[in-house]
Amino acid sequence: MKSAWCMVAAAAALMLSTPLASHGQDPPAPAAPLDTPILLRLAPPEGQVSRYAHSTQAEVESPMMPASPVMTMRTHQTQTVLGVGNDVIRFRTTIDSVSTTMPTTVPGMDMPDYSGSVFTTVMDTRGGSVGVISTEGLPQVAGFDPASIMRESSHFVLPEEEVSPGDSWTVAAPLSLPMGPAGSMSIEVTMTYTFVSLEGSLATLSFEGPMDMDLDMGAGGMTATGTTTGNMVVDLAEGRFRSQSSRASLDMSMAGMAMTTNLTTTMELLPDP
Repeated sequence: MKSAWCMVAAAAALMLSTPLASHGQDPPAPAAPLDTPILLRLAPPEGQVSRYAHSTQAEVESPMMPASPVMTMRTHQTQTVLGVGNDVIRFRTTIDSVSTTMPTTVPGMDMPDYSGSVFTTVMDTRGGSVGVISTEGLPQVAGFDPASIMRESSHFVLPEEEVSPGDSWTVAAPLSLPMGPAGSMSIEVTMTYTFVSLEGSLATLSFEGPMDMDLDMGAGGMTATGTTTGNMVVDLAEGRFRSQSSRASLDMSMAGMAMTTNLTTTMELLPDP
């Protein structure tokens, strides 16, 4: 039974950490109002190279067991801007290293090492996923398709119109993923963003919203509901994300059993070497 919880926690953690990014910090206080609203956009120069560190931890709580981590994943990646035009950005992302720890062995769910894998993707200037052009060096593992996750994950999106601190907007992001030969998982995320402040070229945004998950495992199933909260910082001068963090808490139900899974994710832009 616990292996099923681990499977869901691992898949959900991958989904949340791919488009991003610990929610241990308090959100910054709002800045003074701007003279005029501004347009929040990603507009990096061609050739820009960004190195990011990601961290994801999944922890399970249950009346039958103490809280315990079921997965910790750390990833370093290098992102290069190949081209910018017509309100879209083309990236090449190389996974430099991956470290995954799963204290509980889950049959058929050994996490592969994606180190050296390369994705070429297209994103619009609001941060939404447009598509995956190509992938290289991906290990084939039933139930995990990083290309599908990257293609469908678009719940960190900047506003359509100009905004001022205090303004909010909402984005819905359905996601459907395979879970092994006979399973699938669907996730509904509705995220409400708030433009918190602007300091120099750094725009800080907070976000929160409900999550609904449905897992079909052929012989059985699982449902989960919860919330996601977090914040992110966008450098408008450099046209890229500086940092992102989130915490998701999911109440899961399977075969009459209840359990809570907490997912904490972080992403940070590393300094140039």
